[in-house]
Amino acid sequence: MNRDSWKAEWIWAEGTGNENNVYVEARQSFELTVPFTKALVRISANQSYKLYINGIEAGRGPAPSDLLWMSFDTHDVAALLRNGRNCIAVAAHNFGKDKIVTEQLQGPGGLICQLDVYSADDQGANLLTVASSSEWKCRRSPRWKTGVSRLHMWGGYRELMDVSREDGWECEDYDDSSWPTAEVIAAAEQENSPWPRLVARDIPYLQENLVSPVTVVSAESLLGSIQNPEAQLAADTAEGRGPVVMDASIPGSFPQITYDFGAEIVGYPELEVIAGEGGVLQLFYGESLELDLRDTYLLRKGVNKITPFGRRAFRYLKVGVMATPVPLRICDLRVRFVHYPYKDGGHFRSSDDKLNRIWEVGRYTTMVNSQNHFEDCPYREGALWVADSVVMAKVVYQTFNDPRLVRKSLLQAAKIQNDDGSIPGTGPQRNAYLLPDFCAHWLFGAAEYYDYTKDRAFLEELWPHIVKLAAWFTEQEDDAGLFANADRDGMWCFIDWSDEIHREDRVTAVSCFYYKFLHTAATLAFELGEEESGNSFTHQAAELRKSVRNLLRIPNTAIYADCLNGDGLSSSITAQTNFAAAWSGIMDEEEISVFLQEYYLKGRLPQIRGAFFYHIVLETLFRYGYAADAVRIIRNYWGNMLDRGATTWWETFDPNLPFSTTPSPYLGHTPTYLEDAVPVSLCHGWGASPTYLLNRELLGIDISKAGHGQVTLRPSAEAEVEWAEGSVVTRYGKISAQWKRDVDGMYRFEARLPAQMTWKAPGLCDISVSTDQDRVHVRGTVPVHEAAPKRTPLVDCSG
Repeated sequence: MNRDSWKAEWIWAEGTGNENNVYVEARQSFELTVPFTKALVRISANQSYKLYINGIEAGRGPAPSDLLWMSFDTHDVAALLRNGRNCIAVAAHNFGKDKIVTEQLQGPGGLICQLDVYSADDQGANLLTVASSSEWKCRRSPRWKTGVSRLHMWGGYRELMDVSREDGWECEDYDDSSWPTAEVIAAAEQENSPWPRLVARDIPYLQENLVSPVTVVSAESLLGSIQNPEAQLAADTAEGRGPVVMDASIPGSFPQITYDFGAEIVGYPELEVIAGEGGVLQLFYGESLELDLRDTYLLRKGVNKITPFGRRAFRYLKVGVMATPVPLRICDLRVRFVHYPYKDGGHFRSSDDKLNRIWEVGRYTTMVNSQNHFEDCPYREGALWVADSVVMAKVVYQTFNDPRLVRKSLLQAAKIQNDDGSIPGTGPQRNAYLLPDFCAHWLFGAAEYYDYTKDRAFLEELWPHIVKLAAWFTEQEDDAGLFANADRDGMWCFIDWSDEIHREDRVTAVSCFYYKFLHTAATLAFELGEEESGNSFTHQAAELRKSVRNLLRIPNTAIYADCLNGDGLSSSITAQTNFAAAWSGIMDEEEISVFLQEYYLKGRLPQIRGAFFYHIVLETLFRYGYAADAVRIIRNYWGNMLDRGATTWWETFDPNLPFSTTPSPYLGHTPTYLEDAVPVSLCHGWGASPTYLLNRELLGIDISKAGHGQVTLRPSAEAEVEWAEGSVVTRYGKISAQWKRDVDGMYRFEARLPAQMTWKAPGLCDISVSTDQDRVHVRGTVPVHEAAPKRTPLVDCSG
């Protein structure tokens, strides 16, 4: 047998294909009578599944993917099988056809499952295949109630579950003779099916850890009573945890406990509840204390082990109970916290504790948003947004040394490339979100990944997509080569969350990013030996730079207007537009100095409030010798978030709003202020740029060219920081560095790096080098960067 072949078919519960929010349960029994050594289950579902073998959970998934490239998982289940009767069972869920803002969760319900059991002989021959087909039993689950409401228009449905309807359906001794048989939707990899390809999972399974709440925010009896509300807080051992007792026997009572997990977590709450006479338990979730009801459980008499089918993202969890004829006991309350399994990598510490905390919060925010792909925010939508992925990838390189999730996320974006060559701004399923600047950011991310890994197979796979995207950009040019009509219907000219930027017709920032795109495409073309394409892109870039400088710059200045329309240059001048010109290479170095010293650092431009765009601001400041100003922004903007209680980074933030405010539809700090239908995000990886920049720029370990075996040692000592030390892990080994101010006022730097890496140290003075076995030891002195004392604060945090 070809072990990669599929015999299974896509199946679903008959008669539910046109319905929304459908849970199905499918099962098949089989006999094993001879010895075996290996048993693998390959499984997928649209959109999610839980797999059981003989009543024991064996896995959940799959990774979200486009319908044309359905991801499947492979689980080793040999340890769960036994001689005699066995059962493979799958619970699966499909969102349906209701509208969802990001156009994800598409397609009909379907699951496919195949178990292959192999013999114990030397050949490992196939003994048995159990494949989903019309012979399987499949029913719509009686546990989840229909007619429930959506939480919001970016995600799925609330769950309303009748625990008393659990009947042991997933166990091998269950009688399924009354169940209907499954409806076959399509054969595996059938060309005209909703899922014509099945693609094996290409990243590790998510790490899972059981975590407990760290504190009780409130325990409100509300006509009932509560005993021992803190009994389920984090403890050293499970034996140290006692039951929480909640009594809602008085009519209308609704006792509630709100728990704080200390920071945002993503996963699955798991509760064990003893309800002697039943009752109702509800779970409310929130990234802040603005909590939303998500899960309701109708409890059965006795022991209830409950967990939502869908994934949850929250910092705060409220448990409320109603209508308990006798008090119930919560004997266990923990959350199965899931995220990509990064290993411990680099670190950063300094004399400035606020910078240390900022570094750690960015690392943690990136980890929480690293799931089966990079997510822009796990609570609101969990989608794969291009720009968010690019920023988090930089954190991964400098912090975690595992780029597989970066690779997967970039390839998933390429797989949904539109027919015209553009790449949707979000994913992983194809959609109509077209952001021209995100098309460019995707290529920037691909080039950075290649520099970090020198993964030639990746670059060769992406090259046709790059060529097609470049052709799309060319189609958008006006006669001068500028990107034109950026404000057309169906196009979202994003740039940054800001109402101050004028975005009409020929938007300057987009043409700047297009210029950087062409230069990047040329570099990759030459890397692949595509000389003709490389020369063409280089020529296009040169002509575009001339047009931007001639047509979009305000005459007799170094500054650029936001856009050019039929009436001429816009009157609006913003920091975002001019940082785009500086960062992309449109401005020359003298013009950058004028822009920074005479406009930005003097506070003459509208303040930037979006955490995403600051990665461009900070990279520009560090690159052109304004490290002290970059550190001041980091300390003020992100530090002020910390002062207001942030434990993960917020999507947007306005430090000028009153100190008592945090992101909320009603308090501000959000581009959707007073739009209560739009969930606010308090966990956004696109704001994590200080984490990679503190290691790369302040400490001075730049491994962006690690794929070429290169490291750049370029510390930026800053007068308000006495010392800094840290490390970055590469495939060659660990690089460690430190610098500190000595009693003579000099800043002295030293670094240790693997001998097989090449290095350069621009800006270091008095360099000395020694070698110790397989390590190189580099020492030198560092010039000190100081912000000019008369500059206005880069971020006004006076509130």
